[in-house]
Amino acid sequence: MAAVNRRNVFKIAVPLFAVLALSAFLVMVPAVIIDAEVPESIELNGVVEQRNCAPCHIRLDEPPSPGMIFSHGAHIMVACETCHIEPAHEAGEMNSPPMVTCFACHGVVHGQLGEIASGECSECHTVEFQLRPRTHTLDWAEKPHAELARTDTNSCMMCHTAAEECDTCHTASGLDIGPMPAQYISVLPEVPEQPLVTVYPTQPTSISQCIYCHPDIDDISPGRIIFAHSDHLRRNYDCVACHPTFGHDIETIRRPDKPSCFRCHDTAHSQAGTIATGECAACHPPGFELKPPDHTPAFESRDHRERGKSEPEYCLLCHEAPFCVECHLGRRPTGPGSEPVIPADHRTAEWMSLHGRPFLEQQGACGICHDSPTCMTCHRTVMPHPDEWLTDHTPDPGVGREDCDVCHVDQTTCQSCHHEGVRRAELTRENCVPCHEGMAHQPATEIRHKGYAEHAVHFDVARTRGEPYRCYDCHIGFGRNVAGRVDFGDAAHDMRLCYECHGSLDVFGTLIAPYRGADLCRQCHGDMGI
Repeated sequence: MAAVNRRNVFKIAVPLFAVLALSAFLVMVPAVIIDAEVPESIELNGVVEQRNCAPCHIRLDEPPSPGMIFSHGAHIMVACETCHIEPAHEAGEMNSPPMVTCFACHGVVHGQLGEIASGECSECHTVEFQLRPRTHTLDWAEKPHAELARTDTNSCMMCHTAAEECDTCHTASGLDIGPMPAQYISVLPEVPEQPLVTVYPTQPTSISQCIYCHPDIDDISPGRIIFAHSDHLRRNYDCVACHPTFGHDIETIRRPDKPSCFRCHDTAHSQAGTIATGECAACHPPGFELKPPDHTPAFESRDHRERGKSEPEYCLLCHEAPFCVECHLGRRPTGPGSEPVIPADHRTAEWMSLHGRPFLEQQGACGICHDSPTCMTCHRTVMPHPDEWLTDHTPDPGVGREDCDVCHVDQTTCQSCHHEGVRRAELTRENCVPCHEGMAHQPATEIRHKGYAEHAVHFDVARTRGEPYRCYDCHIGFGRNVAGRVDFGDAAHDMRLCYECHGSLDVFGTLIAPYRGADLCRQCHGDMGI
C-alpha cells in the first residue's frame, strides 16, 4: 500500500471538490440511471467504469449491502475506479470497495476548506448496523489485537483515537510500547496487474463468457429444478442450444425457458428413440408444485381455450392429447363433462380430404387432440422415412397415392426420378395414361387438371404434324420449359410457351399451330369462366 498523509490527500482528491459544489442538488437525486445499452465488449477485470456495469446494473442507488447509507448520486463526479480499486466481480465473488478507499476522502481535512467528506460513522451506517467488526471477538482486547498491531496500527486509527482509547489502556496495563499514531494516514492499496479478461455479450454464448464470474457452473441453488451443466457438456452440446443470447441483460438474468428444454427432452428422434427423458421428476425436486399458479379453476374450465388457440405448443409441454380429449369429448373420469368439442370445419364431408394442407402449414392446433397414432390410422406410411426409403418406396397394400400427396404437394423432386425413364418418350395416350389415369378423359379439353389437360390435348398432334411430341420438345427438366421458365403447378397456364407455337409462323411462313390469342383459351374455356 502507498501511504498518503491526510493533509496532502488533495493530490488524489481534486475531482471531489466538484461534489461539494453539487451536493445540494445531488442529495435530491433519488436514483442514478446509467446508460442501458449493452456494449459489444465488457472488460471483467479491467478498470471499473460505467460501460462495464451497465449490462447488469442500470440503477445504482440501491444500497450495496444492509446497514449502509450510500448514494452513487453523491459520488457521480468521482471516477469509478477511485473507490472500486478491484474488479467488482471475480471468481464468483463480489469485491466491495474496502473501507480504506472511503477514508481517502471521508474525515480528510483539506486546509481551510475543512473536511472533504464527513468521517462520522452515522453518516454512512444505519443505527442498526453493528460497528464492531466480526473479527473483534470478545477477547480481542487481549492478545489478538496485539498480533495485528505488530504489523499494522494505521488501520486501527480509522475508528480509534489513540490518546483516549489506546495509550491510556497501554499505560494502565504497564506496557512500555510508546504512544500509538496520533491520526490515521490515508492509504491507496496497490492492486497487482493481471491479464485482461473480456467477454462479448452480443456474440454467441460460450463457456468462456461465464467461467470468470461463475467458476463452478454447477453451483446452482437447489429449488425449482434439478440441473447440472456437466451432464449437458459431456454430450458436447453448444451453450447456444439453451442460451441463444448472453445470460445477463439490463438488471435481469436470461434463463432458458421451458420450451428450450423440450427441444430435446421428451423428443423422439426417429429410430434413435427419445433424446432425453420428459419425466417431471427428472428435473423437478419432490414437493415442487408442477401446476402453474395461473391454472385456476376458471382457467381450467373456461379461460384456457384462448391460450390453447394462440399458443397450443405451451399446453403440449405438459399435456398430451388424451388429457384434453377426455374432457373435450365428454368423457371426464370425474363426471359427465361437457358436450363434445369438435370444430365446425371438422364436421363437413370434405374435411377428411382437405385437412392435410392446414396441418402442413401449421394453421391449426392439431396436436391438442391428435397424436401420431391418430394420424397413422389412415396415414400408414412410415414417418420419417427410413434411410433406404428411396430404394423401394412402393406404397404398402391399402395405402393410396393421396397418402404421399399430403406432404409432396410439389412433386418436382419426385418426378425428376419418375420421369427419367420417359424423358425421350413420345407424348401419346399409350405412354401417359397407364400412370396418369386422369388423362384418359375425352375430349381432353374437358379435363380440369391443368397439367393433365396441357399434355392430353397434344396426344393426337401426329395427325397434323406427322409425328408426336417428345418431352424434350417443351421441357429441359421436370417443372421447367425450354425457355428455362419455372412451371408452377398451382398457377395459371404459362401462355408464353403456348404462343411459341399457337398462332406463330415457322421460318417458312407456315402456321405452326392454330388458335391465336384468346381463341386458344376458348378451346377449353368456352364461356371464359376461367
